[in-house]
Amino acid sequence: MDHVPIGVAIVNWKRPGETIACLESLRAAVPAPARVVVVDNASSDGSLEALQHWAADHPDLPLGIIQSEANRGFAGGNNLGIAQLAQDPRLGHFLLLNNDATVAADFFAEATRAIGEVPHAGLLGATIYEGTTRNRVWYAGGRLPRLRALATHNTRVPPHAVVVPTEFVTGCAMLISRVAWAMLGPLPERYFMYFEDTEYSFRARAAGFPVLYAPRVVVHHAVAGAERRSLPRAEAEYLFTRGRVLFVRRNLRGWRRSGALSYVVLTRVVRAFSAALTGRPRLAWALLRGAIDGFVLEATRPY
Repeated sequence: MDHVPIGVAIVNWKRPGETIACLESLRAAVPAPARVVVVDNASSDGSLEALQHWAADHPDLPLGIIQSEANRGFAGGNNLGIAQLAQDPRLGHFLLLNNDATVAADFFAEATRAIGEVPHAGLLGATIYEGTTRNRVWYAGGRLPRLRALATHNTRVPPHAVVVPTEFVTGCAMLISRVAWAMLGPLPERYFMYFEDTEYSFRARAAGFPVLYAPRVVVHHAVAGAERRSLPRAEAEYLFTRGRVLFVRRNLRGWRRSGALSYVVLTRVVRAFSAALTGRPRLAWALLRGAIDGFVLEATRPY
């Protein structure tokens, strides 16, 4: 199959070193991506200047840099990037790639092979390893939330190399077809961070698009990544809890909805109580406030 032109969207927030390492891996890939867009989410640490300097020194990579006027979160930043990529009619697929991830040298060759196996796929996920080796698998397909309202990762790479169906593709490395993007629309920005990829996978399946996992397409991920190191634990727990509640309210129905909401509330209250007893009042309040805001925030807006 001829090489499939793929555009890559990367969001940076205060981690230019990681983003540059990600760009270096894209530059080393054979074949290379057709286009790359980095969205700087209003960093205040000189990220924009560092990225612009790197781009000037490496004109062989077709790279554009967008400066967002505000931190729009993971979904908002990626939406800016894909909107820019979508202006190039050559691109039939868009890759969301974490800035703390790097691609294998044959990433785009194997992605082309996978697309050739299932040309009408809406979303495609890769095998994602923790760190720079292949000793530990972080993602090898996944499942959408059930009662616990959490997407889960498979961590066993199948012995065969064929593309297989999956329920959930992580936003760490999510390949979206142009057709799916046109029908599903932007990533849901209601979450700011966490659960955007969960809802997008859910919506893609509901719309009838094949959601697939391609074992031979490989990414390496620094699991203790940019947003985890940048956000205090209490803030991360707040956003994660709020996202869980929002996802259930926006997407689940009937007994699954009521059961999942009950589970999330009960476990958050128990964890908050435990945090308070062990001298972590900020964490306790973040857990409770996340659950409360997940119920209070308007959940019906599509994005």
